[in-house]
Amino acid sequence: MKNYLLGFCFLIGAFYLIWDQSEQQKNSDDLTHSPQNPSINTSDLNFSSIRNEKNQSAIAINSIENPSPQSALTEATEEKEDLFEGLQNEYSSLTFTSLWGGLRAIDLKKYDRLSKSFSMRQEGKPLLSIGFEKRDGSEINIFQNTKNFELNHSPESRTVSYSWVSSENIKITRKYWRDSNASYAIRHKTSIANLNNFPIQLDKVRLHLGSAFQIPRLYNPFDNSSTYLNVGYFNSGPDLAEGCSCAECSGRIDGKKEEFIQLNEMGTDGKMTPRLLSKAKWACVNNQFFVNLIRPLGEFSDVTVSGNSANTKERNSTEEILGVEGAITFPLGIIESNSTKELEFEVYLGPKDYKLLSELGAEQNKVMQFGIFWWVSEPLSYLLDLLSGIFGNYGIGIIVLTILVKLVLWPLTAQATRSQKKMQALQEPMGALREKHKGNPQKLNQEMMKFYKEHKVNPFAGCWPILIQIPIFLGMFWMLRSAAELYGQQFLWANDLSEQDHITDVYGFSANLLPILMVITQWFQMKLTPMQLGPQMSEAQRINAKMMRFMPFMFLIFLYFFSSALVLYWTVQNLMTIFQTLITKREPISQKSNKLENSKKSSSFERDSNEVPRLRNEQISDEERKHRNFLGLKLKGTYESEDLKRAYEERISNYTDAKLANMPTSKRQQALEKKEKAHKAYEFLSNLQSKET
Repeated sequence: MKNYLLGFCFLIGAFYLIWDQSEQQKNSDDLTHSPQNPSINTSDLNFSSIRNEKNQSAIAINSIENPSPQSALTEATEEKEDLFEGLQNEYSSLTFTSLWGGLRAIDLKKYDRLSKSFSMRQEGKPLLSIGFEKRDGSEINIFQNTKNFELNHSPESRTVSYSWVSSENIKITRKYWRDSNASYAIRHKTSIANLNNFPIQLDKVRLHLGSAFQIPRLYNPFDNSSTYLNVGYFNSGPDLAEGCSCAECSGRIDGKKEEFIQLNEMGTDGKMTPRLLSKAKWACVNNQFFVNLIRPLGEFSDVTVSGNSANTKERNSTEEILGVEGAITFPLGIIESNSTKELEFEVYLGPKDYKLLSELGAEQNKVMQFGIFWWVSEPLSYLLDLLSGIFGNYGIGIIVLTILVKLVLWPLTAQATRSQKKMQALQEPMGALREKHKGNPQKLNQEMMKFYKEHKVNPFAGCWPILIQIPIFLGMFWMLRSAAELYGQQFLWANDLSEQDHITDVYGFSANLLPILMVITQWFQMKLTPMQLGPQMSEAQRINAKMMRFMPFMFLIFLYFFSSALVLYWTVQNLMTIFQTLITKREPISQKSNKLENSKKSSSFERDSNEVPRLRNEQISDEERKHRNFLGLKLKGTYESEDLKRAYEERISNYTDAKLANMPTSKRQQALEKKEKAHKAYEFLSNLQSKET
């Protein structure tokens, strides 16, 4: 009881420190926590309407704050912009801007697999805004007069296009359309025409990937929101020997596949090192649940991906919202006289939904960032979507998925439970062996191996379920942390499975019920498999055993702040383990193994069969098992009077008067109780042996 009280006090102290840290965090400008709906509408972009003509929502920018003082991709501008909303479907609507003919906002609707609406705002430079660069990366400014493009909307053809002609007779056309069967994907084509009678050279064309900002969440000291803000790409070409501009020599992945540069990896100046790709499949900017992803249709070599931080502020607020923005640059070269060069793209603007991204192909599902356990996360994500579609709720889907995973692992965990059961029953004999050969480690190892072989136990069998559950737990963790399907999904009292279940606030601290239920189930699970703390165990083994008792409370501190979906999985997993342990413990001991064991004569605990053995092979009683276990005798088969006497004398030798006199009062009392217990065990077994003889 004293250990549990100490553990409870430490637990309260840990929560107090976390609460105190959360209060300090709220008072800082590093993170924003908003009680309002995290979806940010276009009206929050610091615009003010000045006119409305031809059914177009035409508004002007009074002043756009630079999202970051180090920002290289976002430019402040005083130029007015006209907004136009178009290409709507059941999934989303798009707000276009006349500035560079780009996209100002994507409003995602509550529909199908997305349980909550969300507005993907694009501050500063709009998404897909266009620019030109020289080979050395310096900008070619052809937008000196105006950045405003002319809108050409065709409701009949379901297209939105913008056009613009520079003073140098360069015409740029931006065309957008949406396939009838598309969800969050749109198509885009940029045409650059040379209207002159002579060629012009525009070395590179740059498209803005847009921006992504953190989604306000409840405080979590173990999960930094900046890790979800990324500029990413997928490179399917060979390695490039370009200094540190490729992923391989920069120490990240291998230069041929996906890479995601987090906000906290962009250095003190807020800029990432540009990545030069030999063959770009796609590039993106994303936060925890939503992504802007641009996939060029065609093969492009020598493509550069760049990015930087893009912090911003809400209207009438001094607190900053963390964000990132990016750009992708393609080689363009020389445009001959009276000719046109075209770039066509598929653009995905929506939730990070593994199923939808997989259907688009081109490895776009890598945006989920499942990490090294992708081979676990991907099938789990597929099964979760399948089960949730069948049962109509993701909470039920998680429960059924957990049960199915547990059933698949049932044979392995059942075998491990049986092995643990045998190991617990053999703790005392193993302790006697350690005591007998404590001065000879080599001999001890030999005897222990013989002992394990004789009793048919594997000391490592109990580790397999834990080793297998680690990748499953981490795979489930990586799958659930960015699954947009869980965003806003309700289950029981949890209003959002992607967030803490949050029943109420207690002094500014979120009160969550599900983690409490989780730790209760884990504590009960550990009580079903009690650890043997016999007198022969070393002090280190005792300390380790006691530390294991506090594991459920460590899980409480860690999982308390994570999504209710993850805690729900762990709770159901605990319940299934309890159910399996109760069933396995009731299994009878195999009589066949008893007979086979009794037939062996190589045991270090058996004598020759001619020496007065016990004449009984039947199942021993629980009381006899207890006394045998305490004296370190074999739990199965026969033994002799000499075995019993020797075991008793070895045990009593630990409690001589001289040793008792040197013990502290508390330990002396425990030693006297064990001495009395040894007397009772010897007397009981001696009487039983006399009767059977």
